[in-house]
Amino acid sequence: MKINTENWHEFKLCDLFELKKGKRLTKEDMEDGPYNFIGAIDSNNGVREKINCPQSKLFLPNCITVNYNGSVGESFYQSEPFWASDDVNVLYLKSKWILNKFTALFMITIIKHNKYRFDYGRKWTMEKMKESTIYLPVTSKGEPDWTYMENYIKSLHYKHITTNVITSNIELKTNNWLEYPITDYFMVKAGKYHNSDEYEKGSTPYVSASNLNNGIKEFISIQPEFKGNCIITGKVGCTAFYQPDDFCATSDVNILTPKFKMSKYIGLFITCVINKNENYRWTYGRQCRVNDTEKIKIKLPSTPNGIPDWDFMEKYIKSLPFSDRII
Repeated sequence: MKINTENWHEFKLCDLFELKKGKRLTKEDMEDGPYNFIGAIDSNNGVREKINCPQSKLFLPNCITVNYNGSVGESFYQSEPFWASDDVNVLYLKSKWILNKFTALFMITIIKHNKYRFDYGRKWTMEKMKESTIYLPVTSKGEPDWTYMENYIKSLHYKHITTNVITSNIELKTNNWLEYPITDYFMVKAGKYHNSDEYEKGSTPYVSASNLNNGIKEFISIQPEFKGNCIITGKVGCTAFYQPDDFCATSDVNILTPKFKMSKYIGLFITCVINKNENYRWTYGRQCRVNDTEKIKIKLPSTPNGIPDWDFMEKYIKSLPFSDRII
C-alpha cells in the first residue's frame, strides 16, 4: 500500500488518548521478578528491568508508552502488564475506539515524528504532550481510519528471523561472580573527533555516543583509526556496544581494547554486564569519561582460581536463541 497524506487530519493526543503518568521506583526498591519495568530508554521495547510487584500496581496492557524524559519521544506498544517509571507517560486509546498492535505501531511511528521538538533540556511533559498534535488518515466522517492503519501495517513486507538454537540449556547464576577492575582486562582511550568537512561518505564505521545502530553514526571515507574486536562506551549514559570491525570514533566515545584474547561472544557478554550495571549511573550532566571508565569494576563469572570464566561466557551466549545469527 502507498501512503497518501493529502487528506490526513490533525488530532490532539488528549482527544485520542487518556494520558497517565508513570510512577517512581528506585533501584533500591526493585526486586527481580516477572514484570516489565518500562524506563526512558530507546531500545528493548522500553523494558529496562524485570521486577516483582503487586499486580494491582501495574499498568494494564494494550497501550502506548512515550518517554517524556531520557530518550525523549521514544514510543512503544505494551502488550503485557507493566510498571512505567515516572519518566514515561502511558497512553490509552479512548473507549470509543479499539487499539490493537497494528494500529498502535502505525500511531507510534507518527508520534515519534514529534521527537525533534523535544530533548533532555526541553522535556515532553504531560501538559505539552496533551496539547501535541499528530496527523492521521481519516474516514469520510472525519474519524481516524483505523482500518486503513491496520491494513497498512499488515501490508509491510518482512521475514521472520529463524534460529536453530531453540532455548538456552545453561543456567545463569551470579552467586560465584567476582568483581574485577575493568583496567585489569582492557586498555581505555578516547575516540578522535572529525569535523564533517574532513570526510565524505565512505565505508568506515564512524561510532558516536548513540544508543542506536550499534553506536554507528554514519560511514565515512577516513581510514579506520581503531581496531575492531573491542567494546565502546558513550560518555553520556555509558551505553556499551561490541565493535567487530575496524572503525573511527568521535571524542564522545571511550574505546575498551582487550588485553586478552576476546571472542565476539565474550565481548557481547561483557557489553551486557556494562549496560546493566552502568547505564543508570551516568547522564548528560555526569558523563563517563576515560578516567571514570578506568575506575569501573564489573562483576563476571569466575573460575575456582578467581579469574574470569571466559569459557562460560562464550558458551552462555552461544546457547541463547538466535545466537547462531551473530555474524
